[in-house]
Amino acid sequence: MLEVLTTCLALANCAPTTLNLTSIPADLPTTVAEAEKRLRKDVLDYAQLYMGLPYRYGGTSPVSGFDCSGFTSYIMAHFKVSISRSSRDQEGQGEKIDLNEAQPGDLLFFRRSANSRVFHVAMVYSNDQDGLKFIHSCCSKGIAIDNLKESSYWSAKSVSARRIVHKADLVSLYGPQIMQVAPAPTATQVVTAQLEAKVESIGLIAGIETRCFEAGPNR
Repeated sequence: MLEVLTTCLALANCAPTTLNLTSIPADLPTTVAEAEKRLRKDVLDYAQLYMGLPYRYGGTSPVSGFDCSGFTSYIMAHFKVSISRSSRDQEGQGEKIDLNEAQPGDLLFFRRSANSRVFHVAMVYSNDQDGLKFIHSCCSKGIAIDNLKESSYWSAKSVSARRIVHKADLVSLYGPQIMQVAPAPTATQVVTAQLEAKVESIGLIAGIETRCFEAGPNR
């Protein structure tokens, strides 16, 4: 009898009271915003692996070293995002954005004056109250992180920003589920599901109690 009562209590405690609204694996993003946030973090984590690697003109790999555009194109290619090889061509890709909107993983382009050609490209590292920081391959330091407002050299240049990652890139990386908008359940649907779960649990417990009574204490 004690074993049956223990089973009753266990079943009552295990009764579901919430809805399982998704079957997407927990390690995958389910929205475009989540996918973009993850990609930005992953891009920076990967880029920082090469901190201190020497600069090499025309370099496109960790073995040979990187120049500025070789570094940005190599990092993005690791995440299946294809961009041109030269900084000038990269500047023609993606969407132009204001500097104050630049986020980690976006690209920065430098000119010696507003009307001159692009001569350098870098990747945004952070953009907050501490300033606009970027990771890049530069002649003097190799792969390094600089702060625009703290560098007299870089802050004197004309700077623009572009966002190069598209939704298609995110889908390729993380799957089509990020584009699907699942309608949120209404309050009525949630309450109904919870009540149905409770009723099912109560019915199950009642059935066990009936069998306990029919069995009797002496059987």
